[in-house]
Amino acid sequence: MKKKSILLVPLAGLVVCLCCALALQSIAAQSQVGYRKSYSYGQGSGAGEVPGSGVCSNTGIVFSDNPFRGWPVDYEQGNWSYITFYFCASYPDGSPHWGVDFGVPAETTTALVTTERAIVRQASDCSAEPSCWNYGMGRYVQIEAQVRIPEYEQCVSEQGGDPQANACWADSGWRATYMHLDSIAVSVGQVVYRSEGLGKTDNSGNSTGPHLHYQINSPASGAVDPAPTLLN
Repeated sequence: MKKKSILLVPLAGLVVCLCCALALQSIAAQSQVGYRKSYSYGQGSGAGEVPGSGVCSNTGIVFSDNPFRGWPVDYEQGNWSYITFYFCASYPDGSPHWGVDFGVPAETTTALVTTERAIVRQASDCSAEPSCWNYGMGRYVQIEAQVRIPEYEQCVSEQGGDPQANACWADSGWRATYMHLDSIAVSVGQVVYRSEGLGKTDNSGNSTGPHLHYQINSPASGAVDPAPTLLN
């Protein structure tokens, strides 16, 4: 079983989370970010695989083996007021939200890799579906974090000093999914690195305003709260 601990920092982030229930309605109205039709992912037509759900007890929890760290969009880094929907907040139909939403300008903002190294597992541009509903996710990218093997330094030496030699990295099972994109800049199987762009944000899929839905899934615990690691 993976170890996990209750989040103590950042305090500012927790304060925002506690105030979120009161602020969500006014923020959503200002940014016009919301959801239409059915509110849960996985309904309707689409391509690829929808990331799994989690449990609300994962809210505010730091998982020690979570390799994802940092702000997932190159807009207002660290400005929590641009978060319009938190992990386990309720959709209008009462179902839980398994990610964090960032209200951003349409087509001008880039979704960023938030781990040292990852491989692209899914990249759906809705080419076969003009409406780009795609299970509600619209255009999306999913990456799996790769981590250094225990014998990393020795492996690098054996690989001619190449720190990015494939033999020195292993799949972690941890995945991050970026939804509602305007365009996709990567392809399945591509290796990507921290702060590289995955695509441009927008309003595709089950959305009424431009925003990025950012979701982290653990191989053991399902969807986990991204908020505790946004500023790490």
